[in-house]
Amino acid sequence: MAKWIEWLFGEEEKKPIVAPPIVDPKRITMVKSHTIVGSIETSAYAANYNGLVKWLKDNEFKVADRLLKDDAILSHHIISLRPACRGGCFAHGPGCFGTKKPNEAVYLLGDTHGDFESMVAVLDTIIDTAKVYGNNEPTIYLLGDVLDRNGETCMLEAVFIMAVMQKALPTQFAKYNSVKLGIVKGDHDVALKWDMSKKFSAGVKPADFCDWLNARMEAHKVKGAYVEEYSYIGRAWIRLMQECPAAAFLDEFGTLLSHGGIPRSDIQKMMSEGIPYLMQSQGAATDFEWCRMVDAKNKLLNRGSKTSEIGFGEFASFNALMGGKIKRFVFGHQHPAKGFMRLDKCYPGYDVFCISSFRKDDTIGGPTVPYYCKISADRADVYCLQPVKYVVKLEETSADKTTAAKVDPPTVASPMPSCPAPSPAPIWQNKTSVQ
Repeated sequence: MAKWIEWLFGEEEKKPIVAPPIVDPKRITMVKSHTIVGSIETSAYAANYNGLVKWLKDNEFKVADRLLKDDAILSHHIISLRPACRGGCFAHGPGCFGTKKPNEAVYLLGDTHGDFESMVAVLDTIIDTAKVYGNNEPTIYLLGDVLDRNGETCMLEAVFIMAVMQKALPTQFAKYNSVKLGIVKGDHDVALKWDMSKKFSAGVKPADFCDWLNARMEAHKVKGAYVEEYSYIGRAWIRLMQECPAAAFLDEFGTLLSHGGIPRSDIQKMMSEGIPYLMQSQGAATDFEWCRMVDAKNKLLNRGSKTSEIGFGEFASFNALMGGKIKRFVFGHQHPAKGFMRLDKCYPGYDVFCISSFRKDDTIGGPTVPYYCKISADRADVYCLQPVKYVVKLEETSADKTTAAKVDPPTVASPMPSCPAPSPAPIWQNKTSVQ
């Protein structure tokens, strides 16, 4: 066990492990945010949002092409997307994805699934609120599943994320360039594939983004041949996912992040027997991306399917492998009916919860409101955005029915000015086809 901890965390772990100062690990404060989301056409952000959408569509090929061709974009970006081991799936360290000030809070978004309207509204709220508290470059982590459940808007999300990472957005959208953005990838994100037949495929359902990419390529053939530029965004996303971890551990907050679950008992057993690199294996990545956490003590291991359920028994044993460092675990993947779900029954003394920033109708119980989370050393504040077209009452108490600590509501800054007139269509749309 000592060798495993030393391998994972380095020389620092020879010192005694000091747990983060969690004031009350059973308390999650629930507060309402003030940004309007349900009908963005009537909100103060309409001009800004519509101008951003226009820019992303006009510059899709340019942004994606640069990521495909310039190896330095990701490796030299302010955010280190690479996990602890090259080719691995697990990242850890202060900030994990980049430098940040000591004890500076971080923000988490759950599944967005092409709901670009909600993503922008949440980012606006986070950026404006963080600025009020003196943080002009907030660190934001996406908990995976940016793709699917919407077609073209998945393209908007993907181009936006790549543009933010390249600091490529123009002056009128410069506020988003300030974000330090990290991603732990989800099952829908890694399922997208590209082959030499000039077709995309996906090993997950629904696969709306894959279907949309193929349909668009088919519709824009020139003399029976595919136009290569229309594959750029899908291929660039695949490359980006190859660089992103499947899970991250924020050492200073004792917080584990993944899209789905944790490595299951068979992988844990091999890790404990002296094969520590199993944490960085594809098997561990699959569990991080596909598995589901449930309020039960134990669940049977089933390697016949990527998707399986994990209970407290395996969570406790995994935490033991981590030296007891995990105090909080935040994940997405499960689309809770109200946008937020806390596991209480079998996880005493821990913050273990699921959030979703996906607002559209969903098969499990939508429509919901988008949630996001602010993590600091001693607390987790979970916010929801109140929409216009429907009202979801949110009790301002923690999920275990104790009285919530008083929290000042976010203050949203004035909306950005209207965007200038749109630029002409990009020249890439007139390029010749490629066989």
